Amino acid sequence: MLGLIYICVIYSCVQIGQTGPCKFDERCQCSKTKTGYVDVDCSRKKITRIPNLPESIVFLNVSHNLIDSISKGIFEAAKHLLTLDLSFNRLSSINIATFNGLRKLRYLSLDNNKLVYNNHTFPTKIFRQLEFLSHLSLKNNNIRSSSCSSFPDKTIVDLSVLETLELDASDCGENFLGKRFRSLRKLKSLVLGNNLHFSMSKMTFINTKFLQNILLHAIDEISFTRKTFRKLRYLKHLEFSFDSKKGGIMSPLERLASELRFTSIETLKLGHSTMPFQTFPLYIFIKELYTKNITEIYITDNSGKAGHFPVPIGAPPPTLHILDLSNNGLIRFTLDIRHITRLILKQNLLGDFLSTKSYFEKKSYGDFSLIKFIDISQNDIKELAPFTFDSQPLLKHIDLSNNEIQDITFNLSSLVELEFLNLSYNKIKFFNERTMRTINILVAHKQLTIDLSQNLLQCTCKTIPFLRWMIERNVLFVDLQGYICTFENGSTIIMNPFEYKVLLLEETCKSYIGLIIGGSMALLVVIMTVIASLVYRYRWKIQYMYYMTKGKYSYRKISPEDDDEYTYDAFISYSDDDRSFVFKDCIEKLEKEENLRLCIHQRDFMPGQDITVNITNCIHTSRTTVCLITRKFLDSYYCMFEFNMARMESIYSRHGRNVLFLVFYEQLQPKELPLVMLELVQKQSYIEYPNDVQGNIVFWEKIKETLRTNVRA
Repeated sequence: MLGLIYICVIYSCVQIGQTGPCKFDERCQCSKTKTGYVDVDCSRKKITRIPNLPESIVFLNVSHNLIDSISKGIFEAAKHLLTLDLSFNRLSSINIATFNGLRKLRYLSLDNNKLVYNNHTFPTKIFRQLEFLSHLSLKNNNIRSSSCSSFPDKTIVDLSVLETLELDASDCGENFLGKRFRSLRKLKSLVLGNNLHFSMSKMTFINTKFLQNILLHAIDEISFTRKTFRKLRYLKHLEFSFDSKKGGIMSPLERLASELRFTSIETLKLGHSTMPFQTFPLYIFIKELYTKNITEIYITDNSGKAGHFPVPIGAPPPTLHILDLSNNGLIRFTLDIRHITRLILKQNLLGDFLSTKSYFEKKSYGDFSLIKFIDISQNDIKELAPFTFDSQPLLKHIDLSNNEIQDITFNLSSLVELEFLNLSYNKIKFFNERTMRTINILVAHKQLTIDLSQNLLQCTCKTIPFLRWMIERNVLFVDLQGYICTFENGSTIIMNPFEYKVLLLEETCKSYIGLIIGGSMALLVVIMTVIASLVYRYRWKIQYMYYMTKGKYSYRKISPEDDDEYTYDAFISYSDDDRSFVFKDCIEKLEKEENLRLCIHQRDFMPGQDITVNITNCIHTSRTTVCLITRKFLDSYYCMFEFNMARMESIYSRHGRNVLFLVFYEQLQPKELPLVMLELVQKQSYIEYPNDVQGNIVFWEKIKETLRTNVRA
């Protein structure tokens, strides 16, 4: 926060603009502002003295040079100078008249010189001309002096409007900030640092009761006694930032929370420490500060092994809105964040924990959080639990960058206020259809920004819908033209311009898809043709097997008295037009005279059964099938069915033995016969019905002999 003060002062001068050239020392950069004043930057030029300054100068930066002294009266002409940066030089002393003429100066930096804190280096009334100085920085000057070398308070007393002071800390006890600091009634911010060990007591800030901001930077070890901060009733911002290389130590921790009860603390920052993280948050969140006005807590960069955040620790203060626990080595974190609006957990080890758990500890079913910003980047996250962002309807910004995420496993549907989703530096190849549908609903009435940069997207025919969706939907993708895509062959390209590269991929896929579809259709036609041919070729075999199997469970076999395996001696297959011949002649000649058992469908079929099942079973339970061939027989579907079933019976059930006997009741030409019947006629015997009496006698004798032979067989 205090660092912004310096930036803003410079910004007010530089940002005004460079509306024209100005003539000055050729080693420096000079620019004119819109109001006609001059900004001069002479930093890092290896100069050894300050050049002569124009009267119109308002900003001067001579930092990072080799200046070891300042000429008398050098600033007298610079009556309008507001900002003066003399940091990172070799100054070891300052003359009492050095700053003469700088009556309008607001910001002065003497950081990183060789100015030891004593009356010789900083004589009394050295700052008497600086009537409007509000920010004075003297850091990194006193670190080579003795352990107790405080800044002379007789010198500082002239800075009556000073608001921010940056000093090197020293172990001087109650003398560190002398009595004359009481005159600095506008002093609000104090930055202390650069001491290996800094001890504070109840007397340290006794003369600076109006302080609102205290920053302790780059100190290895900080200790304080009881009542150190108790008198600072206006204190709002307290920051401890230790040496990041060594890891700072602050003790005792619980005393800090106790001390802050008496202040107006709003922001607490603790960074680069080795604190026992498992216990300290208990004091910060629920024991001492619950009823105070604290709104922001930053506990970051803990070099120790924080591990488990205390679970559960109860609800934090309802006034707390910002919680930053970055880079602490956390492997577990659960907290009641109902009132927190900004939660930062980046650079931890929460990947495994968040794959099955949520960081939001709800006390009851209907609880929801006011959180708007969540940062869980750099946590080695491979996937998030589906309910990770549930009950957080106000979320606007989610940062999941620098993880190992491959797919969107978490639910986004309830995040109606979501504005920015950072998924950069992950392993996402594409969004699935479910994720795209969810995002489509979210962006129906507002725009969503998604950062997928530094993910290796997949450019295949399968992912074209995703790539096209990226272009057409109301989603703004950060740096879209710089996205990298990989093809199926492993090659990668930069998608610039993105839409054109997608069009090329679509054209390539169209040719592939046409070829694939054409080939597939051709292959399908071939397969269907082969199947159809096989089915047609073996159609009677297939039907025979089917009806035989079906009849096995549906046909009740009638056993003869002699327990013969066949029920009938012959199955008579005929057209209905010839039934008079069957009932008068066949029954008379074969059943009554020869005592043969005939199966005649109009008499012997089982009622209630399918006709095809009856036919198949009767043929199977008959020794012989006699087909009465006429033109009507050839035209009848069921007659030809009986013929073919009898033929299949010969092949598959009777082991090739002929059981089919053909009787041509009409004179037929060979061309009138089906090919399969003609082949059968050429290979096997048949009989024709005669038209005379003598022939009739021979006809019936041959039939009787044939049937008797089959009976004996």
